Amino acid sequence: MKLLSFSLRVALAAGIGLAAISMNSVAASDYPARPLQFIVPFSAGGQFDFLARVVAASMSKNLGQEIVVENVSGAGGNVGGARAANAKPDGYTLLEYGGNFAIAKYLTKNLSYDPVGDFIPVAAISLAPHAVLVNNGLPAKDFKELVAYAKAHPDKLNYATPGVGTSMQLTFEEIKSHFGFPAVHIPYRGGSNALNDLASGQVDAGIVAVAPAMPFIESGQIRALAVTGPQRAQSLPEVPTISELGYEGFSSGSWAGIAVPKGTPAEIVKRLHDAVQAALKDPQVKERLASLSFTLLPGSQDDFVARIHDEARRYEPIIERLKLQR
Repeated sequence: MKLLSFSLRVALAAGIGLAAISMNSVAASDYPARPLQFIVPFSAGGQFDFLARVVAASMSKNLGQEIVVENVSGAGGNVGGARAANAKPDGYTLLEYGGNFAIAKYLTKNLSYDPVGDFIPVAAISLAPHAVLVNNGLPAKDFKELVAYAKAHPDKLNYATPGVGTSMQLTFEEIKSHFGFPAVHIPYRGGSNALNDLASGQVDAGIVAVAPAMPFIESGQIRALAVTGPQRAQSLPEVPTISELGYEGFSSGSWAGIAVPKGTPAEIVKRLHDAVQAALKDPQVKERLASLSFTLLPGSQDDFVARIHDEARRYEPIIERLKLQR
C-alpha cells in the first residue's frame, strides 16, 4: 500500500477541518432544534431556582424551544457545575453560573473540573444584595449598635450564613474587618436553615440574600440592619447600605448569569447571549425580579467575564486569610 503524499495528507486534513466547520455552522443556523436543559446547581425553592425559572420562561419564547430547569445541588454548586462542564458543548446544556464558581476555584482543592476555565460565560442576569440581620432578642436596633454590642461583648456575637466559603460568609468577614468587630461564624446548609434559627433566636445575627429574608423581616421575626448592594434595596427602602454606614464604595451580593461548556460554537453563544438580553428587557421579568430586589445586569460577554475574574481576585485573599481552602 502506497503512503499518501504529504501534500495529499494536508489537503485531506484541511478538507476534514472545513467539513467540521461547515457542520458546526449548519448546526448553529438550525439552533435550537430541541428543548434545552438549564442546570441550577442549587436546590429548588431558593433564589437561584426562582431566578432561573423566571428568565428561562422568557428565553424560551425568544428561542422558540422549551428550557427545562433541572436542580442539581450539592457541594456548594460543584455537583451541578461538574455535570455542566462535562456536557456536550452544543448549546443544549446551560448552567446558572454564579459567584460560587469564582470562589470555588480558590476554595476547593482537587475539583474534577475547572469552575472558571471549563466554561464560556454567556451573559450576566442579576445581582441580589445580602442583608445583615439580627434576631429580635438582640439589643441592637441599628448597625452601629450591632458593632458596639460586638465590641462590648468579645466572642459573644455569632452570625449565621448558608455555608462555609459562601459569598455571604466572605462578605460578612469583609464587613467585620473594616469595622473592627468580632463575631463567630455559624455555617448552615442553606439560607432557609440559617433564617429559621435566626428567627427562633438560636443565633444572634446572620447574612443572607434579601429575597429569602423578606418573609421573616415582614413578619417581624428578624430585623434588617444593612444591605450590601450599591444602593438601597427596593423592598427595604428604609435600610441603609454598608457604604452609607461608613464603608465607602462597598458593594457585594449574589450574582448569577448563564454559562455553557467550553467549546460551544461562538454563533450559539451569541444566540444565547441575545436571548438573555431580550429577557432582561421583558417587562414581566423586570417587574418580578425588581419586586425581590434583584438588580438586572444587562451587558456584554466581556462585562460578565470581568465580573467573574474580579470576584475571584476579591475573595482569594480572604479565603487564604481565613484558611478556608479545603
